Amino acid sequence: MDTTDMRIQVLETDVAVLNIRTEENRAMTSTMFEVLNDLRTVTADLRTEVTGLRTVTDGLRKGQDELQLSVAELRQGQDELRSGVAELRQGQDELRSSVAELRMTTVALRIGQDELRGDMASVKRSAANMEGSMKRAEGDVADLKAGHIELRHLVAGLIK
Repeated sequence: MDTTDMRIQVLETDVAVLNIRTEENRAMTSTMFEVLNDLRTVTADLRTEVTGLRTVTDGLRKGQDELQLSVAELRQGQDELRSGVAELRQGQDELRSSVAELRMTTVALRIGQDELRGDMASVKRSAANMEGSMKRAEGDVADLKAGHIELRHLVAGLIK
């Protein structure tokens, strides 16, 4: 074999090796494109998920803000209730004080009423005593009148 044939054979071998490597490169490039497409799909999915997570996070923040507002409103309502309870307690204390004063006044009125009953009984006894005294005085006056008339008759008899 001469050198040209050998060179041709080496070239043919090199071409065959290059063809195999080209096919391998094509297969590898095709696989790389498939992987890239998969990566693009995964990236798009991740972007969608990230967008979804952002939406969820924004919703959670909004919910948290609303909860904080609700908690603030509840605290304000609690403060108003405490204030209302304090006012009611104060009113209750005032009512208790008024009831105690009314009880004292009622007791004083009863005592006064009892005293008035006693005074009325005394007045009735005094009136009865005065009535008896008046009757006695009327009897005495009648006796005096009768005695006066007799005295007049006696004086008249003496004068004649």
